[in-house]
Amino acid sequence: MALSLRAVLRRIRMKNVPLPPPPARPVQPYCYLGGGRALALTHRGQMIYLDTRDLGLTPHIAVHGTWEMDVEAVLGRLLRRGDRVAEVGANMGYHTLTMAEAVGPEGQVHSFEANPAVLPLLRATIAVNGFGGRVTLYPVAALDAPGDVSFSSDPEHIGSGHLAFEGEAANYSRRVTVPAVTLDAALAALPSIQLLRMDAEGSEPRVLRGAAELIARSPGLRIVTEWSAPMMAVRSDLGALIAWLGGELGFGFWRVAKGGMLEKVPADSLPGLPHGDLVMMRPAP
Repeated sequence: MALSLRAVLRRIRMKNVPLPPPPARPVQPYCYLGGGRALALTHRGQMIYLDTRDLGLTPHIAVHGTWEMDVEAVLGRLLRRGDRVAEVGANMGYHTLTMAEAVGPEGQVHSFEANPAVLPLLRATIAVNGFGGRVTLYPVAALDAPGDVSFSSDPEHIGSGHLAFEGEAANYSRRVTVPAVTLDAALAALPSIQLLRMDAEGSEPRVLRGAAELIARSPGLRIVTEWSAPMMAVRSDLGALIAWLGGELGFGFWRVAKGGMLEKVPADSLPGLPHGDLVMMRPAP
């Protein structure tokens, strides 16, 4: 009669035969600092401050040292030393670190983050890695018009911060008023940028409208953005945005696939594209 696995293991233990050790796995460095803060290492060996109450990014970075590896791979391929970058929605700074490393000390990363709950962590992450000379932090929202706006987030998901709107779910219980600027105004002194990264939880169309002049003077611009058609559609005219980007501005669109591979997608498929990340590029002049 066949024995169950449990019975086999019991017999082995009765004969004092040692069980094989579990497979070894590297221990990810992690240090709890108190007050809901921790310090961990990314898989590239960079230090990052984390909010231990977060159920989204923190567990992945703390245990594996990684977050959105496909996006990270794309950023690493697109960027060169000396590039100028604008980032909207820096959060705790995981992708900020990737970009700051890629552009080197000759480059510039202009990071916009409106969530006051995450700003101390982001500042500390930039400082502890010695990136203060190449990363400029803007503690504001980047939109299509200046002024004060209402910003809401879920306290248990630190990456959920977004421009508040009526009728949103009850878990977005943290609400604050934050200043907003346009990228055109904030980055008016830059001759051009080579890359714009956005993760603005549905406000990406308004970010782009507020960067029209910057986009116009950046012919080689690559845009790497979170793409969630439902989130964007409740905040803007998505069809008009796609027509502006693909028609008037001449951008092509690629979906970020597994391993950071890029898959070309037609403009008319964008409203039905599943939640993910998108790269927009124009033909070389």
